[in-house]
Amino acid sequence: MTTLERTLAKALTEIVIRLDLSEDDAIAEASMQLLEPVIALLQDRRALAELINQFAQEEADPERHLTAWETPETLCLLV
Repeated sequence: MTTLERTLAKALTEIVIRLDLSEDDAIAEASMQLLEPVIALLQDRRALAELINQFAQEEADPERHLTAWETPETLCLLV
């Protein structure tokens, strides 16, 4: 992956973590619906899932680690 793709993947992971850990389920659900069209445009879902899993391994906070680890499934990248 290019540096740009890696940066965008990291940003996407951070967005999903923050949304998933937010206390407002309605906002999290609405936000995920907004992300779905972006995710649909992704060409190499497997590579993105692997990169997100790398980010998850780098997370020191257990709650953020778990959320990051679940992100590929949340984003339906493992279909």
